[in-house]
Amino acid sequence: MPRKTQFTEQEIVAAAVDLVRESGWGGLSVKAVGARIGSSTMPIYSHFDNLEKLKDAVVAEGWKKLMHYEGLKFTGDVWVDQSIGYIAFAVDETNLFHSMFDGRNIELQKQLGLKNWVYLTEMLEDYEGFQDVPLEQKFLIRYSRSVFTHGMAVSVTARLWDALLSIDGMVEKLVTAGSHAILEGIKSNYDTSDDAFAFIDKEVKELMRKFKAKIPQEEERPDT
Repeated sequence: MPRKTQFTEQEIVAAAVDLVRESGWGGLSVKAVGARIGSSTMPIYSHFDNLEKLKDAVVAEGWKKLMHYEGLKFTGDVWVDQSIGYIAFAVDETNLFHSMFDGRNIELQKQLGLKNWVYLTEMLEDYEGFQDVPLEQKFLIRYSRSVFTHGMAVSVTARLWDALLSIDGMVEKLVTAGSHAILEGIKSNYDTSDDAFAFIDKEVKELMRKFKAKIPQEEERPDT
């Protein structure tokens, strides 16, 4: 049987992702990808200009996998399950997770993070806990919980506080308690007569105004 010489971009990315899953960025090279798919490096360079572009594709694929986890049902509470899914992804795909957040391409990380934010927003559209909550307050709740979630994911994968976090069911219980504490706590205490909250409210509103100004109006958007 003649040796395969044509490979799709997806086949190459899949091989690269597998290498990163196994050994992190240290296991990824154009030569290693070629060996994994059983070819020379030529097919890889026909799709990617250099290794950095291939790494970008690996990161993008990692975010797709992360979003899949965030959409899974763990407790039936979508607000809680988004966070549990994030942590579960970090546990199952530790090398890939750390590679996605290594600061290598900050702009790409921002773009993909924003895409993820929109995805999670759509999932929370009808969530009872956010009904009648002002946009600025909702942003603060979600931002605070994202910091909590990422910190939990890093703690679990780094085996920090392992004696506590390795207890069966502990992560799920902590995420459930923490998610609802952040949600209800900020809702109950968000008082713009308080200097700290007034400052946050003002700056978040300005941030949202600038963000909306960058989005073209519906009629101005190019056809897709």
